[in-house]
Amino acid sequence: MRYVPLQAGAASAASGMWYFAYGSNLNSKAVVEWSRHFGHKPPPMKPGRPAVLDNYRLSFPIFSEYWGGGIGDIVYDPGKYVMGAVFDLSDTDLAILDLKVQRKLDTGGKEIGVYRRIEVDVAPLGKGKPVKAITYQGVSVERYHIPPTQHYMDLVIQGAYSFGLSMMWISYLQSFSTQQGRKPRPPGTGDADPRL
Repeated sequence: MRYVPLQAGAASAASGMWYFAYGSNLNSKAVVEWSRHFGHKPPPMKPGRPAVLDNYRLSFPIFSEYWGGGIGDIVYDPGKYVMGAVFDLSDTDLAILDLKVQRKLDTGGKEIGVYRRIEVDVAPLGKGKPVKAITYQGVSVERYHIPPTQHYMDLVIQGAYSFGLSMMWISYLQSFSTQQGRKPRPPGTGDADPRL
């Protein structure tokens, strides 16, 4: 993937990788908390720029044990859009996010985890031309809505506010049905016997 600055005259990064975040990764606090739970150095999720991904829609078809409910995914849907933010991240930073979203490859390089990386064109809001970016999409997911926990949605909405995404988008996020739940916890800390 070729690095393209978001603005004319912007310095290029050593890594040259744009990453588009739309779910809990939009909230740097959520990324830091997950990293702390699992003993990783959190990727620098700032500064980011608000951006839009056209021809996709947001959905919540994946259940996460960590979050205790549904988590965000994107589905190709012409005419729809997803708002988020683009970040300039290194390979090392993306490797940490791969762990967070449970991206895995088999020995042949086929995506077999919960999410896979895909390359998309995103348009920064305001000034700037569209850029190629990496984002995550569910690998093999039924397209049913699994209500996210209110805590998860609050983090997504806080992330949207922090990047100045439109009130229309924030209202859309608030329109999803949610469930009462718990704050996130790493696997093995639940009520069930871990050997089950």
